[in-house]
Amino acid sequence: MPFRLDPPRDRTLFRLVRNAESVRVVKGRSLYAPGDDADDVWLVRSGFMRLVLPGVESGQRPRTVAVALPWETFGNEALTEGLRRYGAIAGSTCVVSPLPRDAVLRGLKTARSSLDAYLEGQERELYRLRHGQGGSHGPSVSQRLAEVVIDLGARCGEPSGRGVELSERLTHQVLADLSGAHRATVTTLLNDWLYEGILGSTADNRLSIRRPSDLWGCAGYPAGALARRGSGAGAVEGDTSR
Repeated sequence: MPFRLDPPRDRTLFRLVRNAESVRVVKGRSLYAPGDDADDVWLVRSGFMRLVLPGVESGQRPRTVAVALPWETFGNEALTEGLRRYGAIAGSTCVVSPLPRDAVLRGLKTARSSLDAYLEGQERELYRLRHGQGGSHGPSVSQRLAEVVIDLGARCGEPSGRGVELSERLTHQVLADLSGAHRATVTTLLNDWLYEGILGSTADNRLSIRRPSDLWGCAGYPAGALARRGSGAGAVEGDTSR
């Protein structure tokens, strides 16, 4: 679960950021692979990184299991493990910074609010995973995709009228991986929501959430469910108009 840095809360960690080098990674370039030594936690300064697992069969493309967005850390297994659990591939041309593991641990230990935020992030992710379980009685593809878009809007949404615009452009394949669906199905659902006005699209093909409350309904959540659990999803929860 990527962890977002907040300057007022994470002053100790931001001192690390100020002193950290910046590394430019072009889209599609691998930063590390599963099984590599996990020495550093990484921070996204701009763009986004895909956290991936190898395909099940030889020759299959890596599958995106999470994304790290601007000012979020990734590679957090360095805090508890010696090896990388996932690979990291640039989802767009981005700038990232390595943060020494021991220094990040000291920062979390000395900043109670940062540690609380980190643990709350883990709790939210477990809540989302529980919501996604249930086999044939679990949420539909439409519900899972809506939840993914809501989560992205909370993490990298920029206010736009009653809704938000995503600051990053994620491909339909990445959205399909994150929602556990086929790309063609995701494309069909997104086109339906665009036609219905639930979503919009910017000139550079970034998604915008125009009617947040309707998207909450598509996800199968009572309005504000994730917000009440401490999620930033409340940023796209308030619209009740059609």
